[in-house]
Amino acid sequence: MSLDLDHPGLARERARSSPYLAAALERAGERALRLHSETVGIEHLLLELLADEESALHRAVVHAFADPDTIAGDVLALAPGILVVGSDAALPFSTRALAAVRAARARAVARGATEVGARDLLVEAVRALPGDARAALEAAGYRAPEPAAPPPAAGAAPSAISSGANPFHHFSAAARRALARANRAAGRAGEPSIGPARVAAGALGTEPDLDVSCGFTARRLELALEGRTVDALPPPARRIPPDDELLRLLSDLPDGASSIALVELVQRGPGSELAQAFSRQKVTPELLERARGAFADP
Repeated sequence: MSLDLDHPGLARERARSSPYLAAALERAGERALRLHSETVGIEHLLLELLADEESALHRAVVHAFADPDTIAGDVLALAPGILVVGSDAALPFSTRALAAVRAARARAVARGATEVGARDLLVEAVRALPGDARAALEAAGYRAPEPAAPPPAAGAAPSAISSGANPFHHFSAAARRALARANRAAGRAGEPSIGPARVAAGALGTEPDLDVSCGFTARRLELALEGRTVDALPPPARRIPPDDELLRLLSDLPDGASSIALVELVQRGPGSELAQAFSRQKVTPELLERARGAFADP
């Protein structure tokens, strides 16, 4: 379960869509689920169309000597969801890693902290690992680091960490560096998401004495978990509604429109970041107009 197919506005637009675009919408819902998004957006749909080598859009981009993967990387960085966006990679968290990030926040709150630290991330990322991976770490000499501070006494003021829409609000500079390092490492390895092993390795070396406290370095952790860094656990099933922009765009399409027609509508807002993701690769409205008659969706 992902895209809410019973959503009234979506049901109406899917009925007008081509069978190919209707199927792509369902795949977009699955992608939104993997990106931990609260809505299915046009970005999720475009990512599916760019990834399909048989789509009219993908073939038009290749015909223009542009790179679908480069465009997809720019679109992914704009997509709704919980991702780490860097200069060399934009990746979502895996299911276990996202649980670790949320647990790290809860851990910091429980100890009355003013921010979530890299130590919190390390402890919870290791805890989120599958049992065999944790056992491999312990066999290699890993030990949980000492707490950064004792829990607050009874009657003490509550933690200043607020619960907001941004899951990284109140993360320390070291914790943010840890997530950036995890993103780079997962991107270099060609992994589809940032797993808890990458988060744990990213946290080591970012706070004074953290490596000494647990008897481990990032390199030792990577060696101990070699071959275990990808987290393939699927996210929990849930029903995700389409966002207003996606519904508006679909309503503006003619019946049975192609994937190219969809991007032509996106290009009508030339100042938008989404339109610029295509124009930077020379995929212009003029090119799309010419390609419309040359390429068709399956």
